[in-house]
Amino acid sequence: MVFASVKNGPSENFVGNFQHEANVFNRWMKLAAVVILAIGTPGTVYSQSPWPAAPIRLVVPFPAGSALDVVSRMVTDRITASLGQPIVVEARPGADGNIGTERVARSAPDGYTWLAISPPFTIQPSVRAQALNYDPLRDFQPVALFGTSPFVFVVPASLPVNSLKEFVDYAKARPGQLSYSATPGALVHLIPEIFKKDAGIEMALIGYPGQNSAISDLLAGRVQFMTLGLVLAEPLIKSGKLKALAVLRPERHPRLTDIPTVVELGYPNLVITAWFGLVMPRQTPKSIVERVNSEVMRALRSPEMIEKMAHMGVDAPKQNSPEDFGQLLKEEMARWKKVVKDASIVVE
Repeated sequence: MVFASVKNGPSENFVGNFQHEANVFNRWMKLAAVVILAIGTPGTVYSQSPWPAAPIRLVVPFPAGSALDVVSRMVTDRITASLGQPIVVEARPGADGNIGTERVARSAPDGYTWLAISPPFTIQPSVRAQALNYDPLRDFQPVALFGTSPFVFVVPASLPVNSLKEFVDYAKARPGQLSYSATPGALVHLIPEIFKKDAGIEMALIGYPGQNSAISDLLAGRVQFMTLGLVLAEPLIKSGKLKALAVLRPERHPRLTDIPTVVELGYPNLVITAWFGLVMPRQTPKSIVERVNSEVMRALRSPEMIEKMAHMGVDAPKQNSPEDFGQLLKEEMARWKKVVKDASIVVE
């Protein structure tokens, strides 16, 4: 009897406690399943709060310290406070910008992943058509143009020419003997292709993986011509190490007022600039795109921002909408597609 009473009492309590704990456990499991499902669905958690409700990631598909990286950081630093969330700039270089670009193309269109772009964004579809796993127009939503920066035609100080006309005459007298330095498939490769055609001259491309080695050979006279960005060209021109033959813009640049423009010299087709801008995955909500565009435009109107950008050779653009920037991208893609086709350029 004693044995039976001791055995049955605790057993009944144990069963009751077990059932209670099982019910609590089941309720917690159901709640956990809901949370896990929400986390596993892109944008579900964030969509419950007004955007932005979390840090934003800006992917720069070129090395840290590049012109695109610097300009992007200048703009994002200016708009972070007004958005109320940090913007983390992440350099993802590789394959001429294609690694970082493809990554953003596959990101959730929730406004939390951005992509900084420059001319390679519109050139790569033509020079690497078979290698791309994204389409610039189909997979991305244009947001804003950040700025532009001019190019300069330069030659070694040792070359016996002092103007673009003299260079053209010099090249025509030596067909195929002159060379120019550039990264194959880059904008500084395609620009001389237009120049060669318009001027009726022959020059050979000497390919370089980067600008530093290309500039070194140009200074040494091992190559005779180069299209160089203003930021890199200006100190070499002013130090007398390079000669500037033309600025590739409609009007003279305030920092190189003695250098004629390609328009003055009869080459209006060579008005070409580097540009920097912002896109997001295609299905990003319009309200987010317009909000970011508005913040960027406000930042670009700041006298302090204009001065900082000018100091590094970048011109702040006119106020532009996502549609304006989208039109620029379409025009750029069409332009470089034709140049690449005409010059039979293929990048392996």
